[in-house]
Formats: sequence, structure tokens, C-alpha cells
Amino acid sequence: MPSLRTAVVALAAAAIAGVQATEVELPPCLDPFQPFVYSGCFEDTGNPSALVWRTLLDQNNMTVEDCVATCKGNGYRYAGLAYYGVCYCGQTVNGPQVDESQCSFPCSGNSSQTCGADRTLSVYTDPTFLPLDEVDVEDYSPLGCWTDDSSLGRALTYRQNIDGPLTTEKCLQQCRNGGFPFAGTEYAGECWCGIVIGNDTFAAPAEECNMACSGDSSETCGGPGRLNLYVAKELQSLEPCGYVPPEPEPTTTTTATTAETTSATVPPASDSTTSTTTAPTTTASPTTTTTPPAAPTTTTSALCVSTTTVAPAPAPTCEYKCGNWCSEPLPDWKDLTTCKSSFSSCKLQVASCFKKAGFPGSLECFAFADWCSDIERYCLSTRSGWSKTGFCKNKPPKNPSPAPPTNNKPTTTVYTTTCAPTKGATTTTKPATTTTTQCPIPTPTNICKQPSSNQHGYGPGNPIGGIELPIVTCNDLSAEYDKGYPFKRYSEPDSRKCAKYPRNGCVNACADACKDQYEDCIDVYAETCRQSGKSNGGRKRDNYFEHQENKRTFLFGGNLFSFPSSSWGKDDFTKASEKCKAQYQDCLYVNRGTTGGGKCTKFAVGPW
Repeated sequence: MPSLRTAVVALAAAAIAGVQATEVELPPCLDPFQPFVYSGCFEDTGNPSALVWRTLLDQNNMTVEDCVATCKGNGYRYAGLAYYGVCYCGQTVNGPQVDESQCSFPCSGNSSQTCGADRTLSVYTDPTFLPLDEVDVEDYSPLGCWTDDSSLGRALTYRQNIDGPLTTEKCLQQCRNGGFPFAGTEYAGECWCGIVIGNDTFAAPAEECNMACSGDSSETCGGPGRLNLYVAKELQSLEPCGYVPPEPEPTTTTTATTAETTSATVPPASDSTTSTTTAPTTTASPTTTTTPPAAPTTTTSALCVSTTTVAPAPAPTCEYKCGNWCSEPLPDWKDLTTCKSSFSSCKLQVASCFKKAGFPGSLECFAFADWCSDIERYCLSTRSGWSKTGFCKNKPPKNPSPAPPTNNKPTTTVYTTTCAPTKGATTTTKPATTTTTQCPIPTPTNICKQPSSNQHGYGPGNPIGGIELPIVTCNDLSAEYDKGYPFKRYSEPDSRKCAKYPRNGCVNACADACKDQYEDCIDVYAETCRQSGKSNGGRKRDNYFEHQENKRTFLFGGNLFSFPSSSWGKDDFTKASEKCKAQYQDCLYVNRGTTGGGKCTKFAVGPW
């Protein structure tokens, strides 16, 4: 791969100036990926900016890992940090490389790392892109006519200034010079470039792109609110976020070990031959509780082991089983308040069911969600004698093992955690303990919004495939709340494993929820549509839908699954995937200003 300095020099004459960004920020990449490679210190002259896109990340708590994960999640080739922690991303670096001494500011979130300086950037490169000089205009393929008139924003992010009248060739060359995989011409004289297609954009009839290019009347350059769209896949990452590498062939290796040391696995080396500095591995969003894996190194074993004692806690049970997933047992209830709390505990687990059950077991999660709703209806309809035993007699959970508890359970659980001893300490004094109170969530009201679209038919209470957003609401653990994390995204059966968020992190929480909903939409709804379309050698389909009393039933592997809507699963896989993606992009947009204002102002005290 050519050096970054060579790439910058080659692009010095490229007409990149004058771009106008209208981008909706996608969440950071949460999956493992090849480490970005440190490429040097670069000057930001400001005309144009060295990297074209400034992220929304908090510059007061920035690390290299945070910035790199966001640029990876948004599909960019380069990540750069300036002035203690301002994070930028881009497809090209539009500035000269300077001496390393000019990048001297420590990162605000990790003082051992360097985050550029005033008007200089510490730049990291994603090694999974082809060198730009291996791609030319001929690599762009036409995608046809697409819409660009959504109220949610532009289809492509960056408006280009073109010298003279527009031709398709000029626009493609401009986007190629900028490293953008998507290019589009519009309204006879506009050129747009982008990393992704976004904001409720979809294919349109070819005749709606009916305006001749201002520089060549034999070519078509879109129309009013319509793009002639092109893509060069060679300008996209060869290993995008979520990429799963093929299984390596077995090899025989000899590993030396001792009783006190362990050796970490070294990730694949970059194909660059000019850099000897390895960038930090980044696998998680800065707003989640997932800890990034350690950098390749040899480390001594732990000095001590932390243990956690839970009290009081029921014996491990599987109260409701869906595929590979089991619910946490619900506490018993004795009045309306405790009944509602038990319903909330049930409702908060629905997202984890879709996430963990696996296909086709995830199809049973719809029945689990209905079972939770039955609890709520029971709570509101019963005037006396609230009892979990009475409810389960008429509405038993599926596949419980052992049977659900029948005795009253407390509505508050206290966790006592033994604190880890100080590193290197020799004292034998009994470690201190911390106490965490877990409170029930009385009403699982989501602070994140479900988007709407007339085009694709989704809206509040009617998401694609009936798969709701994971609920983001008040943190139910006092220790986390007291440390400044009032919000939690409930995506695991055990809330202690769920991601927590600070008060200024609601946008990130909702972005993570939107991503979870999108992944479940693909894994459950789109996959069902794919399976229902498969035939068996010309014989009757093994997997198919049938209508039954206003419901739609799906036969899969000899099992019959029912859904509340007769329209469920009528899409093919491609259409279903398009709907899931459109809902995801709209979800990010409608939740971009979420603050959680007035919510969760005190622990265990509303409004919720």
C-alpha cells in the first residue's frame, strides 16, 4: 500500500474545497475490526479541512479508541484527533505531513495518548481499504434513479463545487478524488458525494430522472429531488464493521508459557510496509460498558480476584424459554404496584430475547412479548387477589425449568460486591464492601422514539416486523446511578450486564438502541422473509406462510409460528432489508436531539 504521504501529495491538486456536509452520524463500530495504523501528524490548513467530517463525540473525554470506532462505524478511511480530543473522519487527508513534535497535546480521555494540537491532527488509517490510486472513474457503476426529497435530509452528504457546466464524468472524478464510494448528479447541475446512502432514500422510476446535464445534453443528471446514482465498491472498506473473517486453516505452533505469564494473541499485521507503529485495537462504543480488548502484549497474571455476592437472589431458573434464550424469573406480586413492576421487568427483557434466542427461536419472542402484555392486562383488570401463581395457572410461561416461583419475592434486591484490594498492597485488612440497591421500573417508558414512514409503513406501535426498539430508561442500579449514569439500555435479561449512559449520553443510548433494532430486524424479520421464499427442488415449500383467522402463520422446520398481522412476512428478503435499513436511518435522525430532560432526576423516583 502506498504511504499516506504519497496519497496526500497525489491529491494536492484535487478540487475538494467547497463541500457542504449534511451527515447523520451513525453509531461507533461495536464489532472487532483490524486496528487502524498511526500515519503521522498532519497540518489542518482549513481550506479545505484536513479531514472533512467532525464527529459529535464529546471532546472533553476523548480517546484514540473512541474516535477510531466512530470513524469505522461511519465507513471512513481516516480518523484524526486535534486539540486534546476533537475527532474528525475523512476519505482523504487534505494537508501536509509535519514533524511529530507538532502533535503534542494529550487526549482528554487518556493522557498517555496524543490528540494532535492546535491546527494539527494525529491521523490513523484503516488498512482495509484499497489504495486510492488503484481506483479510477471507470470503477463507478450506475445504480439508476433514486429519490432525494426526504424531509429527513439528503441522500448523499457532500455537495461539490464543479468548475463549469456539469457532466457525469466531472462529478464521478470529483467524488473519486475525494475517496467517496457514492456519487450522484441532480437537477441538471448538482454533484453530490457520500459514504453511505441515507435518510429515507429509495429507488425511483427511471423516467423521473429526466433532466439533461448542463455540460452534456446527451447525458441525464437527475431531476428535481432525484439523483442519478453511482457506486464504486472499490472505495469501500474490504472489511466493514461487522466483517467476519474466514476460518484460518489449522497450523501447528509452539507457545511458551509459565505459571505467571500469559501471551495475548497478536492480530493480523497491516499490509503497509512503511509504518512500524501499531494503532490501538478498538471494538466498542465509548458510551457502553464493553471494555475494548487489550493491545497485543505479554502481561502478568492478575494480582487478585474480585468476587460478587448476590443477596437475596432466587435459585437459577429458566422461567420462559425461546430458542437459546431464557428469561430472568419475575418477582411475585401482591398488589397493583408490584404487579406493574413485574410487568415492567418482563417488558424490559423482550429486546434481549430477540438478540439472544437465535433463528428461528427468535420467532417465539413475539409470544413472550404477548405474555408480558397479558401480565399488564391482568394487573389492570384484577381488583383484588393479585398473584403470580393465579396468573400463571391460566397463562403458563413456555418451557419453564424449574417451575416459576410461587412464594412472594421482595421487590428490592441488594447486591454486595467485595472491592478489589489495592495493587501491591500487603495488608490483610478485610476489604471494604459496596452496596447496590436494585429498584423495579414501575413504567418501562422509552426515552427513544420510534420513527415513522408512510413509504415503508412503520411508525410508533408498528415497527418493521413488530420488533420494538430496546427500551432506554432509568437505571435500576443505585451504584451506577450514583456514579453519574442515570440511564440504561435494557438489552440483556440481567440488567447488571446492560449498557449504562451519563445524562449527556442519551443520543448515544438511542443510537445503540436503533442499531440493536436494525440487527434484530435483519436477523428475525428479513431472515424469515428469506426462508419463506425458499423452495425445495420444485416441490412444495418446506417453509411457508398461511392465513389463519386474521393471523399469518409461518411453518419452519415442522414448527408453526403465529403473528398478529396478516401482512407479516409478505416482503422478500431484499425488500425487508431495505425497510429495516430505512427504519434504522430514520431512527438515528429522529433521536438526534434526545436529552432525557426531566427523566430519571432521582434514583427510584419518577418521572419515568
